[in-house]
Amino acid sequence: MNIFRCFIFLLILSICSIVYAKENFTIKIATLAPEGSTWMKIFNEFNREIIKKTNGNVRFKVYPGGVLGDERDMVRKIRIGQIHGGGFTGLGLSMIYKDILALQIPFLFKDYKEVDYVLNKMEKRFREGFRKKGFILLGFAEVGFIYLFSNVPITDLKDIKGLKFWIWEGDKIARVVFNKLGIIPVPLEIPDVLLALQTNLIDVVFNSPLGAVALQWFSRVKYMIKVPLSYGVGAILIKNKIFERLPSQYQKILKESAEKYFNKLNKKAREENEKAISVMKKHGIKIIELSEEKIADAIKLSQKAAMELAGKEFSKEILDKILFYLREYRSEKIY
Repeated sequence: MNIFRCFIFLLILSICSIVYAKENFTIKIATLAPEGSTWMKIFNEFNREIIKKTNGNVRFKVYPGGVLGDERDMVRKIRIGQIHGGGFTGLGLSMIYKDILALQIPFLFKDYKEVDYVLNKMEKRFREGFRKKGFILLGFAEVGFIYLFSNVPITDLKDIKGLKFWIWEGDKIARVVFNKLGIIPVPLEIPDVLLALQTNLIDVVFNSPLGAVALQWFSRVKYMIKVPLSYGVGAILIKNKIFERLPSQYQKILKESAEKYFNKLNKKAREENEKAISVMKKHGIKIIELSEEKIADAIKLSQKAAMELAGKEFSKEILDKILFYLREYRSEKIY
């Protein structure tokens, strides 16, 4: 009888092991990035590697191009379990962990070297912030530096009077900055912007050059004001609970592959942002370059407005840390 019981126990254990080994994990995520865009191309490469390295046991199911709605909808659908994560811009990320918004203060960074230095110093802090909110930050997938695109030339502050500026619904930094500049914005979700440009509901939008091309906004504007307004952060998040269901060897594969492919993605996105400007020039878009003197007042007003949000929309401690590392980078010790 004891031998028989041992046999049954070992048989059940064996069956359970086989079932466990063959269990498939499909991680459902959504993004506003259109199919065929640089972000999606490299994410698809990443997904293929995950499938290969896990023998098909782990894969991502991606809903691109905003088919599940804007980022507010995506966050809501994660909360109710309809999807497991998403590829977000700074706005969507801030709906989960608001301190990430401090990276998008207008005129904060001068170039990508500053961005890389600060993110390297702050990455651990940001990852922990998302972890406490129930998410794994799989990797940064940046949007890039943000510029204005318009249907009328803008050469100084007086030119913006009376123009209809688009604002992303829920973008608190842009709303405060526009208020300081005397702009009454038109709030719209991302999927509605192209039609709004086509019907002259709005005159001015803002995005990275690559984003403007990928979303076809560039086809409905005449000018690009080549002054980087802010840095557009982006990242891939998945729910902690979903990640923790994966066997440890799959978690390791996911993290290692994410580091490899998202580093590649950010490098490629920067290259493609530059190429996108050339594409727009070929389509007749005029590039307006402004000196710092021309926009000095706009910079002061924008930064003052954004600083007022410290302690409200993001923590002052986070902002102080970012500014500390920026000063450190810009000091003679770094150069």
